[in-house]
Amino acid sequence: MVVVAHISDLHFGREVPALAAALIETLRAIAPDFVAVSGDLTQHGRRAELAAAREFIEALPAPALVVPGNHDMPKRPWSRFVRPWARWHAVIERPLEPTLTGPGYVAAGVNTARTWRPHFDWSRGRIGDAQLDTIEQTFAAAGPHDVRVLVAHHPFLLGEAERHRGLVGGAEAALVRLRRARVDLVLGGHVHLGYADAVGGVVVAQSGTTFSDRLKGEPQGFNRITVARRRLVVEHYRAVGERFERDEISEFVRNDGWARTRVTSEAPRTSSGTSRSSAR
Repeated sequence: MVVVAHISDLHFGREVPALAAALIETLRAIAPDFVAVSGDLTQHGRRAELAAAREFIEALPAPALVVPGNHDMPKRPWSRFVRPWARWHAVIERPLEPTLTGPGYVAAGVNTARTWRPHFDWSRGRIGDAQLDTIEQTFAAAGPHDVRVLVAHHPFLLGEAERHRGLVGGAEAALVRLRRARVDLVLGGHVHLGYADAVGGVVVAQSGTTFSDRLKGEPQGFNRITVARRRLVVEHYRAVGERFERDEISEFVRNDGWARTRVTSEAPRTSSGTSRSSAR
C-alpha cells in the first residue's frame, strides 16, 4: 500500500502559521510515503515568500514532489514574460516538472501555469502534447504494479460550485492519454476546494488551500490518500481551530479503471453547513 499526503495552495505571504505547524505534526502521525504539493506555494512569487516555502518543504517528514502554480510567477508583466521562473530556480531550487519514485510508486509533476493566456486571464493553465509525451515516457518505466500519480496545479475536474473557474486547458484529451498510460491518480489545487471523483477510470483529487487565509467557501484542508492494488481511499482533513480533523472519505475500486463506490461524510464541510458529497 502507498500513502500520499496531498497539500496545495499554501500561499506563503497569506499563511496561517499555527495551521502550518499543525500540518507538520499531523503529517508526522500520518507517515506518508511522499507529500504532493500541487502549486501556489506563494501569494506573489516574492523571494521572501519562496524562501519561507522552501523552509517549510524542507521540514516535511517525507520526500516531497512540488510543482508550481500561477501565483509562483512574478506579478510584474516584464518579469512574468521574460523570466517567469528565475526566482523559483534560484530559491526553491527544484525542477518545474519533477519525478519521484519509491517502493510501489512513480510520481510525476507537470507545470500547468502559463505566462500568457487569452483575455489576459493569468490564472488559467494548460497541459500540452509535449508534456504528455514526457509523462507517458515516465510512466512507461514504472513497474506493472506501481501506483502512478500525476501532480498538477490546475484542475482536471470541477463540480457545479467551481465550474466557472475552468478546467486546465487540454484536460479532456489529456485524461484519455493518462488513462492509456495507466495513471491511477491525478492531484490538483487552484480552486481552494477539496473533492475527489473518478473521470474516465482515473481518480482525480483536489485539495483546498491547506493553511492560507484565502478561503473559497470551506476551511483549510488536505488529503490523505491510500492506494492498494484494487482499492483507493481519499480521506479529506479540514482545519478545526488550530488542528486538522478528518471529515470526509471517498472510496474507489479498480476493475476496468477506477470507479467511486462510496462517500462518507463525518462532519459538515462548506460554509453553508452542507457536506461536499451532498453538494456534488
